[in-house]
Amino acid sequence: MDAKLIDRLSGILSLANQQDWKDESFSLNKAQVCVELSSIVYEDVQEYELKKASRIHLFASDTYRGLIANRTTNSILDGLSEANLDARFFAVRGPYALVLGTIFSDVVILAIRGTVFRELWDWKTNIDAEKYHVRGCPQFHPFPYGHVEFDDQFFHRGFFESIIPQFASISNHINQRNSSGNDLKVVWTGHSLGGAMAAVGYAIHAELNTRIRLAEDIPGHAVCAYTFGMPRYCGLGSVCSFPGPHHFYRKEDLVPTVPLRKMGFSDSSKEYEITDSGSIALTARTDTFGLAGHVPKLLSSIKAHSIEGYAGLLSKATGIARP
Repeated sequence: MDAKLIDRLSGILSLANQQDWKDESFSLNKAQVCVELSSIVYEDVQEYELKKASRIHLFASDTYRGLIANRTTNSILDGLSEANLDARFFAVRGPYALVLGTIFSDVVILAIRGTVFRELWDWKTNIDAEKYHVRGCPQFHPFPYGHVEFDDQFFHRGFFESIIPQFASISNHINQRNSSGNDLKVVWTGHSLGGAMAAVGYAIHAELNTRIRLAEDIPGHAVCAYTFGMPRYCGLGSVCSFPGPHHFYRKEDLVPTVPLRKMGFSDSSKEYEITDSGSIALTARTDTFGLAGHVPKLLSSIKAHSIEGYAGLLSKATGIARP
């Protein structure tokens, strides 16, 4: 095992164990734990990703970009089960999503990133987004005044189809490693495309505990989700009907501005702008430029979008050095 990786994970777990995860309210320290685990997922690179690297038009990680440029495979997640740490780890490798599971005490954190097989890495496909509608069942809206249906109750089809089929594998891994005997608290997290997949996974997992059946059961209670620089993943109807993540974005980052609002996609209900100084504010997003306005912003967005940038700014915000 890489000694530097073990040291990083030890620092992340130390911070994670100081948090009260049963408290579902917003926490910068929890966000820092999540962004650091989200960054580690990018450091696992398989041979197929090197072969398909030409599909990647916008790198979400400086480290990942370097590994791809150097044609370097790095299967770091496979060896984590042998790490001498007070946690249990697992990796789920789907065709479109890579999931790192971290289990400590009675908490599970699921950190997700997209793979090169998902065409959503392709910039053009993020503009031309299909929708997966989840309406037409009275159980969706068990309000006392009857059945309510939203025309824009949908998820981005690509994100939905990337993460929902992984529920069964995630569930199996958790059941194999859960020795606490307590009700688990599950946290979803991810950056960029992985953030959108985490947001969808959190929404569906949370609703499995209450009123809908769109996927396999995952053990435990979905307590929260923290995402970073994610694209829009659903319509306003789904924002109103399903729990959403705490989403951090940078004004210079282009990715959170697509798919476009004019296509029916909406921002998360909890949007936090993080600035270069590390200040954070719960805000309403104001990006109003059209499709043509995305073109000049693309180059300047590359640096602003990196997971390392988000992790560094959250470190400024908390005053806690990166592990």
